Amino acid sequence: MDSPPLTLESLGFTAGEHGWSREVAGRPLTFRRLRTRADLEQTERLQREVFGVSERDLASFSILIVIHKTGGDVLGAFSGERLVGYIWGYGGYVNGRPRLVSDMMGVEPAWRGGVGWALKAFQACIALADGFPEAVWTVDPLRAANARLNFARLGAHANEYLEDFYGSDFAEGLYAGLPSDRLVVTWPIASPRVAATLQGLTPPTDRAAILALPDYGPSTAQEVRLAIPSDIDAVLARDPARGRAWRYTIRTALQRAFAAGYTITDFAGSRDEDVGYFKLTK
Repeated sequence: MDSPPLTLESLGFTAGEHGWSREVAGRPLTFRRLRTRADLEQTERLQREVFGVSERDLASFSILIVIHKTGGDVLGAFSGERLVGYIWGYGGYVNGRPRLVSDMMGVEPAWRGGVGWALKAFQACIALADGFPEAVWTVDPLRAANARLNFARLGAHANEYLEDFYGSDFAEGLYAGLPSDRLVVTWPIASPRVAATLQGLTPPTDRAAILALPDYGPSTAQEVRLAIPSDIDAVLARDPARGRAWRYTIRTALQRAFAAGYTITDFAGSRDEDVGYFKLTK
């Protein structure tokens, strides 16, 4: 698949005196590396607001200030002087291969709807320029909005499942003690397919085609679908036992699917529906 080189300019960012500017949903934002104590401490506010983390789980300024020394970066999206979104990742090697471990991203609730994509796109271009061909991160498999971003809009994939990765007491204000299961997401940012996806040169997710797939479990076809709740927070608020049941149902299904050779390659769903669907391919 031919596509132009993946650069910030190719994704609509414009270089300026204070960083890179880009409109998101009609609102101007500035994206830049975070290096000062004042900037990095703003991420602490968002960690509490977005994830409800305890002081024990908070990634403080004193931790974040050294990330760029690993080859990674802490990046932010600003409206004026206010930080409305952040993302950070550590640089490193696994089996001699360089990769960025994108550890955490958070967006102020009032700014959701495009800022997450822009932060990931900003991160991808900087990571590529710094010599990283891929990025990896973990994500809760029950979060449909994240699944839509990661698989439908970024072109990432997942075929590894981690049980209770951070412990059941992580972000209790958000998860009410639910086991912190995670998918390991891989994003091959040096691939032509990801470049084309980010640049809008590939067809959008064929929602109807995913909805028409057989359900995983009864079917072992090459392509199947697997339902997750469209809003796990609403489920947990309404019926915590049902939210916990979703956790264990999806844990069992994905562990079996990955062992059978399936990979999550796409996602279809909307906030107006009760469930969304992973597309599993083998």
